[in-house]
Amino acid sequence: MIEDRYEMTRRERVPRMPTHLSSPFRERGVGLPVAIFVITILSAFVVNMGYLVQDNASGRSEQIQTARAQLIAESGANLALSELFPPAAAPSYVGYDCSDVTASPSGLDADPGMAGCSVTLSCTASGTAPNIIYTITSIGVCDGITQTVAVDAI
Repeated sequence: MIEDRYEMTRRERVPRMPTHLSSPFRERGVGLPVAIFVITILSAFVVNMGYLVQDNASGRSEQIQTARAQLIAESGANLALSELFPPAAAPSYVGYDCSDVTASPSGLDADPGMAGCSVTLSCTASGTAPNIIYTITSIGVCDGITQTVAVDAI
């Protein structure tokens, strides 16, 4: 009788699985929904990274075109200064004025790095001799990007 009671309490201690949970049709896991969620998040990251790379590439292209336009505008301004004040005429520069500046110089785009670029120059004079101030404006254009450089010279 003591043994029966021991057996009985031992059986009572072991929990039984309810029959409605032990059926394979009733088991539910979180593995599949978690996997789908992780895949969705990772694919969103991949798509966003693609957009970032594309934006970065277009920004770099515009930055390069801006630098090219700035360089050709500076080159045009330097060319205009050398036409207005030729080194051979130093130091007097008598007889030179804005009419000596070429409005659309050729050859600046001969370099392969400046292909597709153009420059337009203008010169204005203000004041009276011998205190004439020349203002040279150089407009550089490369693939639709425009940069302007203005230089004052006495």
